Amino acid sequence: MAKRAFCVGINDYPYDGSDLNGCVNDARAWADLLIQHFDFPTSDVTVITDAEATKAKMVAGLKELLHGAKAGDVLVFTNSSHGSYVADTSGDEPTYDEVVCPYDIADNALADDELRELFAALPPEAHVVAIMDNCHSGTVTRAA
Repeated sequence: MAKRAFCVGINDYPYDGSDLNGCVNDARAWADLLIQHFDFPTSDVTVITDAEATKAKMVAGLKELLHGAKAGDVLVFTNSSHGSYVADTSGDEPTYDEVVCPYDIADNALADDELRELFAALPPEAHVVAIMDNCHSGTVTRAA
């Protein structure tokens, strides 16, 4: 059984008036909690913050987290950042898609549809926890 985690926190956005407080601390605190109290190996817990947390790096980190997952594995994704919504263009939701706002949000929202695709490839016996601390995160993974 593997235990792996990917923790993201963004305080410092490159846009005036968009900075947050505490998100980087959240990502580090989740990582520490998982390592110190839930026996996650330090080498299997990745933390990215601020300018590191571009959409490309978030997607790559999620793919790495989920790659090779097997029955019984415990995989944790935490995100503390801005969140928002955009008009749904695929027709799978009545009005809006929820999005995570990576550091480079101006051109690169991370939509719930993309997260659902990433998580859909997992075997049903793998245990996945997504902890989302951002606005409009209620259905961001689109999980049942």
